[in-house]
Amino acid sequence: MAGTVTMLSATPKLVNAASTSSAPVAAVKNKASFTKEGYIMRILNDKDASKIYVGKSNYKKLVKNITPSKKAKTISPIKIQKVKFRIEKVLNVKGRGAGAPVYLVASKDKKYSSWTTQSGLQYYYLNSKAMKNVKKPLMRIANRLNTSLKKANNKRDFNAAMKAAKKLHGNQRKFVLRSLKQLKKDGSMNVGGTNLLIFGLQ
Repeated sequence: MAGTVTMLSATPKLVNAASTSSAPVAAVKNKASFTKEGYIMRILNDKDASKIYVGKSNYKKLVKNITPSKKAKTISPIKIQKVKFRIEKVLNVKGRGAGAPVYLVASKDKKYSSWTTQSGLQYYYLNSKAMKNVKKPLMRIANRLNTSLKKANNKRDFNAAMKAAKKLHGNQRKFVLRSLKQLKKDGSMNVGGTNLLIFGLQ
């Protein structure tokens, strides 16, 4: 995309702008910290899932506008659970009420794409057998009212997740360890939108 898109039409489901006489101002930016991770996200099969569009032409439209035409071809998320996605763009809207930031995700061949929230995405391998002992303690932290790693129980579970992550192999080990180190630096799971590993946990 050439330059920065300064105005997008947003669906109420994704972006609820605060009451104002002027339209919400949006900025779509490339996020190298996301895109460099490659195609490792999954769009969750959820009753509230955002529309998933089919075809490269629809992807090109989504880059410029959060909603293609009403006649654009879509597909159910249940049919593409084995398709990996990558975060391509991030939309932040000034004056928004809730539900943002919003992420443009696409499959490697750009056949499938969607604008969706963090809660609609998940690390592709999160439910794999290898990730079981990493996910379990992270879920315990995520389900607590206070997710600060300064709390003894959260710190204990974080250390358990880190220990399990060190038993992983290859690129997955690198990604998970890097993500856990980022979580430790953030100090809490409430710092949303920047750590792909905890997408779908909150």
